[in-house]
Amino acid sequence: MTNPGHVPLLFSFRGIRLLQVIVAIGAGAIAIGGVVVLKAYLDEGGVPLLLMGVLFGILFIWMFGMALRLPTSFVAISEDRMRIRYGGFVDAIVETRDVAGAQLVTWKWWRGLGVRTGFGGGVALVAAWGPAAEVTLKSPIRVWLIPRLWRVSATRVVLSVRNPHKFVERFGPVKAEPQKSAAASKRKRR
Repeated sequence: MTNPGHVPLLFSFRGIRLLQVIVAIGAGAIAIGGVVVLKAYLDEGGVPLLLMGVLFGILFIWMFGMALRLPTSFVAISEDRMRIRYGGFVDAIVETRDVAGAQLVTWKWWRGLGVRTGFGGGVALVAAWGPAAEVTLKSPIRVWLIPRLWRVSATRVVLSVRNPHKFVERFGPVKAEPQKSAAASKRKRR
């Protein structure tokens, strides 16, 4: 009997529809603000009002596009690769051999939704509070905080996927790296 290998897995994000509604409401608020600013520009004139109206227009287009792309977010895992897609922020393919492991974590409500980072090599792609999977990578992936303007590299990624325990089960716990001896670290310093 042959070994069939790992069964391909597809994970959607929990709460992605709620996040989509929140982003769409935000886009609507920006659009209303832009219309009010442009009305003020037409009534009173002034270049700053026009620039603010243009900025609101750009923000509206970006947020509306994000609201449309959020439902296409997923994590797909095959035997060789894992693809992480979250709105317009990340669409990365990672070799499964570059995954050091995964663990279950609880994402607290006060940590927020969307793309979150503490700039210490960790990023969270979350659309719901509660249980999530934290995957540790050997090679960093790039995640856009502001698409096409500001990105960060992450080796730890928290994902609020459905069935996070199956995700963690697929990769197992993070393997501890071997400790370097004191003598080896002294040689490197010299």
